[in-house]
Amino acid sequence: MSAQALNIMLVDLFRSDEALARYQQDPDAVAADYGLSAEERERLKAKEMGWLYTHGVHPYILVQFAFAVRYDMGTYLKQLQEATGQISLESSVS
Repeated sequence: MSAQALNIMLVDLFRSDEALARYQQDPDAVAADYGLSAEERERLKAKEMGWLYTHGVHPYILVQFAFAVRYDMGTYLKQLQEATGQISLESSVS
């Protein structure tokens, strides 16, 4: 697995509407162009943001990718909290 390849690909996707459209049409082909492993491809397609973060995607790049694909930010934060073992304020207030 290559965190560098993941980071480069995600930057390309959020910088270019054309690249993002190609990815949305055929994510496996685009991911293969960057040399991503089968697991990385599947985790990326599933938008497993916590996994991507814990496997080396830079937080700035990850959040920009989430914005580009219009990912729900509440879900994004929850996935990162779960992946890093952090507790949300909502669950600690009860």
